Order: sequence, then C-alpha cells, then structure tokens
Amino acid sequence: MGFDARLLYEVAYHYYELGKTQEEIAGALGVSRSQVSRAIKQAREEGIVVIKLVPPVVDFGDLQDELCSRFGLRQCVVVSGEAGPSRLLTQNLGMAGAKFLAGDLKPGSTLGISWGATLCELAAALGSEKPSPRDMVAVPLLGGQGQASADLQVNDVAARVAAAFGGSNVFLHAPSIVDTPAARDTIMSDSNIRRVVDQWAGLDAAIVGIGSLVPPSTLLEEGGFSPEDLDSLRSAGVVGDMCMSFFNIEGEHVSTPLESRMIGVGLCQLQALKCAVAIAGGVNKACAILGALRTGVIDVLITDDAAARKVLEARP
Repeated sequence: MGFDARLLYEVAYHYYELGKTQEEIAGALGVSRSQVSRAIKQAREEGIVVIKLVPPVVDFGDLQDELCSRFGLRQCVVVSGEAGPSRLLTQNLGMAGAKFLAGDLKPGSTLGISWGATLCELAAALGSEKPSPRDMVAVPLLGGQGQASADLQVNDVAARVAAAFGGSNVFLHAPSIVDTPAARDTIMSDSNIRRVVDQWAGLDAAIVGIGSLVPPSTLLEEGGFSPEDLDSLRSAGVVGDMCMSFFNIEGEHVSTPLESRMIGVGLCQLQALKCAVAIAGGVNKACAILGALRTGVIDVLITDDAAARKVLEARP
C-alpha cells in the first residue's frame, strides 16, 4: 500500500532539503525507518522528487580542433566520456545533440532522422530543452527495426523531434530489413513508401547515429539481424553503419547481399547533403566512428572524449 502525497512530500523535504537521516525522520513523524525508506523510493517514482545529474563542464577544445582538422569537419562537439554507466554517456550525447539542433536547425528545414538509443535520448532531451518553435519537417531515413523498443524506432524519434520544434513529421511504414530482395522491391514500389523515400533527395540536413558490430551495440541487440547476417558483415570487413549502410575501417562502402533486402538512405545520398550530423560515443564504437569519419559523409560530429582520443590514435 502506498503513502499519500502529503506524507511523501514531508518525508522527501526532510530527507533531501533538510538533510535529516531516515532514523531522525522516522522519530519526528512517528513512523518506522523502513516506512521512511519506502516513502523516499515512492516519492521518486511518483515524480515528487526529481534528481537531475549535471555532467562537469570540461573544455575539450583541443580535441575538437584536432578532429575537425584531421577529418575536414565543419564542427565537432566533445562531451565527457567519464560519466559512469553507458546510459549516462548516451544521455550526455543526446543532450549535446539536442543543444546543437536547437541552436543550428534553420526554420523551413527538412531534417532526416535515424534511429537508436542515442537518437532516442536526443529526442527526450529536446523535450526538456524546449527550443524556439520553427517550421520544420522530420523525415525517417530508414525503415523500422525488428522488435526494437517503440522509443528507439525511427518513426517515434522523428515524431518527438518534430513535436519539440512544433514542426511536422512523416512516417515510413516499412521495415528496415526484409526477407527477400523481391519483398523489398514490392515495398519500394508502393506509392506511400515512395512519397517518403523521395524526400531524401531534398533534405537540408540529417542527424544520424553510428552503429557498431562491437558490443554493447543497439545495432546488434535491436537491429533485427540474424547471426548469419552478422557473420557475413564481419567477414566482409564491416566495422559500422549509418542508417544501415555499411562501411569498413577505411571508410569505404561495403556492398553485401543484405543491401538488396534493406530499406534506407545510402551513404552517397547522405554525402550529398548540406549538413550531415553524426552522433556516437564510447570506446567500443571508436573503430565505427573512425570508419564513418573516413567516408567523408560527416560534417558535424558529436562524441565523447574517450572515443575521440581513441580515434585520433589511428594513423592519419
């Protein structure tokens, strides 16, 4: 049985604001210590207590400059990679991506969106960032991802980004990978699908994640690939992907039989954009980030300092 809101607030106030111990609170309120402990937990669950972690402000200007110089980037944003659990790093990257978009996205833009945990956090952070409203359209850059959680799905991410700006979005009602090339051809010939896919050629900008074949990886866990698919990618020298378009460590596009079953934007289409923003971090993704930078697709990179240093250790 839960506690009423008034008691939850009183317990939380004494604990968080006055700094009293649970034992002191129990004595003052005439309840047991275990009840105080449960009330503190319930207060957090019900949103009476909201804890916000603010990462330390660190100047990574030198890292940003070196990455821009070596890879011809227009801009680079580096956040702290020592934030603890990977979820916190993903949140930090998402917040950095949201801040960049809020300041950089021009009114009237058509913005391509990909999927994944970091883009999901970016969409959530935009909701808190509350950017100034502007006319824009968010367009999914690939189909849906197997049995991935709803909030990771590209249509959901695009809808939340658009809502944060007060803009609009379109839906791509298709999977990112199908069973046969014939199934792909049938889906791609549908007029509803074509109306979305045709918008890829007119994008003003795109923000994409970088997938990796090194765990932990949303691509591996939620991408909908069979073990045989993954084995074929590794055998072909694939280190990562952007929008399910694969590349090797040298940044060369890797053509695989999977491509004939994929529904998503190609690297050549991303390269033609005015501004392609890539967001990814973690040392486990360093090879994928390096390969992605070498494709020449990326204009703006958002990453963390640990991944940045690992990338810069590689030969020019």
